[in-house]
Amino acid sequence: MSTFLTRPTFERLAQIRGQLIGQGFASATADGPGVAGIFLPWAGRQLAEAGGLYWIGAATEGPYGAEGEQSFEACHERAAVLCDRGPHAHAHTPLWLFLDGLTRELLGGSYDRTTDRWGWSALLKIGWSTGRPEDWPPELVERQQATCAAALREEIAHLRHSLVFVGSLDDFGILGEALGGVPNWHGEQDDATGLWWFRDEASGNLFVHGCHPSAARRGHFSDAALDRTVMLARNLLPRFV
Repeated sequence: MSTFLTRPTFERLAQIRGQLIGQGFASATADGPGVAGIFLPWAGRQLAEAGGLYWIGAATEGPYGAEGEQSFEACHERAAVLCDRGPHAHAHTPLWLFLDGLTRELLGGSYDRTTDRWGWSALLKIGWSTGRPEDWPPELVERQQATCAAALREEIAHLRHSLVFVGSLDDFGILGEALGGVPNWHGEQDDATGLWWFRDEASGNLFVHGCHPSAARRGHFSDAALDRTVMLARNLLPRFV
């Protein structure tokens, strides 16, 4: 089993989800909106040792296993189906096309052939099944912020000399907390790339913060953002030269 999230932190997330449902939030179903299943981050088997790419989005889409078992093992299996089981039906979406572009340029192959050296995470581990995360019930976001920040801190602590791409302009107060404060971002926030970035000297990791690939595609700068991210990684991370 490959994940950087510890069981105690997962159990805190499970407790939060249970409390939300117990206090009146419905669990998502195919017929109605509600609280999605718990997202368990996934990591390639060689990522911690060899370095690579760690993708962090805002959240998963739709009900994401809300009607299934919410154990550590079951949630890991749901993530593995998307990340470690070959091509899947989401491969044509902007997010996976962007990720695939990064793995091809930096890891030497498509996302499904380079799974040992990349990982997939989300800022918000408990999603709402409809709408954008910015429009989700405020309590759903607020109740999980501290635990999600602790979870992300656990995850990135495993990474060395890796590219960490955060594909969400709104970090929901989680990214800065996980990093121990607001870093000195190098801003390139314009129509050309829509990116901020900084390199953490202690870990050697390069953090690149941009918008979701769907928004970049709508703004016609997805290709530029991909090219700039690849260039930054090759210039600042020796494993990608």
